[in-house]
Amino acid sequence: MKISTRALAYISILTGTASTAAAEKCLSGSFILEYEGDCDRETLVEVFNDQVFSGAKSSACDGVTAEEELDAQLAAAVPSTTIEEFCANIYKNQPEVSFTDILKKDDNMAYEKAFFLGHSSLQEEVETTYETADRSATSVLKEDGELVRAHYQGSAQTKKTEWPKLPNFASSGTDSNGEPTCTTNAAMCCWTKDRQANDNNGNCNSNTYSRNCVDANPGDNTDLCFVDLERGAAATGNQQSGIVSFPGDQNQDGGEGAIHCHGLAWANDVNDASARYKGNNLFFVSMYDHMYKRGYVENVPGAPMCGW
Repeated sequence: MKISTRALAYISILTGTASTAAAEKCLSGSFILEYEGDCDRETLVEVFNDQVFSGAKSSACDGVTAEEELDAQLAAAVPSTTIEEFCANIYKNQPEVSFTDILKKDDNMAYEKAFFLGHSSLQEEVETTYETADRSATSVLKEDGELVRAHYQGSAQTKKTEWPKLPNFASSGTDSNGEPTCTTNAAMCCWTKDRQANDNNGNCNSNTYSRNCVDANPGDNTDLCFVDLERGAAATGNQQSGIVSFPGDQNQDGGEGAIHCHGLAWANDVNDASARYKGNNLFFVSMYDHMYKRGYVENVPGAPMCGW
């Protein structure tokens, strides 16, 4: 993580005012630490030693380590804090982009909900030349999905992307910040259709878009065993129950046909990069890498396209 100017100013203010109840420190005055990297005890102590402690310590600091002095400096701050609390606050207040800001449809997540169920125009439309008099193509994924590319190359590179607040990705569990999360710390997307040609993925053929890409297959990487319709109903809202089984693979022996799945997981520690950027990871897997780049869309019937 790159520590922002705002975060650096905050640590300077913290250490500039002493508290009478704090642990004794051997250096006086305020300081600023500036670096790029993770915010954790080991990294902050190393940076503090390189940028402040090793060049400023006097006889008053004899026998004091850089780690002990940094702990004392933060304990003497108003309000008093620790390295761990300071880093947790930095991470918690990182700039975050709302998931609705990606496609810019509305603020109520209606379009995003449809998308993650395997519906929406991005999922259901296929490029065609039959809608215009001059036979120019419409429903071109690279054009209709331009905002996906813009988010990937823009905000997603420097900011957190919000974890979507949808039934697909929420259970009874919450993380240590009180945010809804999946109890398994994992999510998965499965696609059943390829709507884009010339990307070396799936069997959609650009020469016959309107015929052979309406129901083209993604690259198969999964053997689907069954679908629990009751569990799928929690996300889709459809009242259904029972198990749909697929005893074979591909289209043989009752198999499901070609299907492509990709999962993601994150750590229990909410400050771990995999947990902080799980929204970015979900965006990358579902919208950018598999839909925008490969053209993979639509869900397994009875289940959401992506969920936990």
